[in-house]
Amino acid sequence: MLRPLRILFFYLAAPPCLLAILVFFAIEQEPLSKTHRKLSQSDIQRAKQIINTSSNYIQRVRTIELNEADLNIASNYLLNHLIESSTEITLQQDALHFKLSLTLPDNLFGPYLNITFNLSKMYGYPAIKALKIGRIEIADEFAGQLIESIIKHTPLKQYYILAAQHISNIQIQPDHLVITYLTTFKDAANNATLLENKSYQSLIFYQQQINQIILKHDPAWRLSLADIMQPLFLAAYQRSTTANAVTENRAVLIAISSYVNKEELSSYLPINLTMAKHYPVYLYKRIDMAKHFVASAALAATGASNLAHLLGQEKELSDAQSGSGFSFIDLAGDRAGLEFGKTATASPQSARKLQKAMHDIEDYRAFMPDVRDLPENMTHQQFQSRYGSVYSEAYQDMLKQIDERISALPIYQNQ
Repeated sequence: MLRPLRILFFYLAAPPCLLAILVFFAIEQEPLSKTHRKLSQSDIQRAKQIINTSSNYIQRVRTIELNEADLNIASNYLLNHLIESSTEITLQQDALHFKLSLTLPDNLFGPYLNITFNLSKMYGYPAIKALKIGRIEIADEFAGQLIESIIKHTPLKQYYILAAQHISNIQIQPDHLVITYLTTFKDAANNATLLENKSYQSLIFYQQQINQIILKHDPAWRLSLADIMQPLFLAAYQRSTTANAVTENRAVLIAISSYVNKEELSSYLPINLTMAKHYPVYLYKRIDMAKHFVASAALAATGASNLAHLLGQEKELSDAQSGSGFSFIDLAGDRAGLEFGKTATASPQSARKLQKAMHDIEDYRAFMPDVRDLPENMTHQQFQSRYGSVYSEAYQDMLKQIDERISALPIYQNQ
């Protein structure tokens, strides 16, 4: 019995011992960031102005430039509401260097938790590299996930969600940071449709067209997304000129999204659109694919292309942990919808060409490639085993394959 008991005690003692070792190497005696500046009243006002930058503007997309001082003021203001700390952010060429020192309550190990990392762009999106917690170096593949997990379990979560949902682009310059962000989907839709009476009338018109389609639909058959999109874009072609084709296409996609994603998007839509009946809409006999496609198309049409990509990816990663599993099929629906929305509103000429092309389609294969052979229903462990992270070469290769299938469709060519 001695050997089994030793094994039992080993397994009981190993986790706390391992934790103690990690804490020992993570916590230090001296702060790495020693510039603990006291914020003046003007600093506090500036921090609030940066953090609370609102969407009380007509533009759907706004840009803000922040210098190094702005970044340090805002970060110190935010973090010190959570824990006593000091932060140093340094702007470098194509990267932000973060140096944080958190003051810990009295403990046996030490008073400071020092964290350093770089924020740069990878594949067009922000990525965390060179993460170091105390004397522990974290591999780049896990750095982003670790930081996100920590943030999501602190009061900073609301700011993380705000950033993830609204920031569409980041440009890092040696002397300033340029952030392009969106107001909200609702504000964007409002600005796209309701600020002009003619646009409001267009949205109502397309809603009525959907109602007519639904009333004529035989419920014994699946309602294809093409059954809605083709007649609406034909109507848009007949109603449009080069001058208003982009606006009409945007109204079409918002109206379609209000039907296909009725439950999911009702609180984000600019007005309550009343539908006579509601049937699920399909792509390749799949409801989820149609929902992903249309939601991303509407977001892209309102200027939220990067947001559509980020939300789609975040949704699949979340599903991998607690939902139906990670699905490259759903992600392909997001990316195809994104391309459709961008094509529909890229320019007046592109908008008119798409209207005409949609009039001539035979079915949904014209705008959505068949991706049913792609991996899906992957758990978090399976995803990590096969692809590691969204920054891995294997994952990016999958996205490339998806994009190649989408771009091969004639409707997305020569626009």
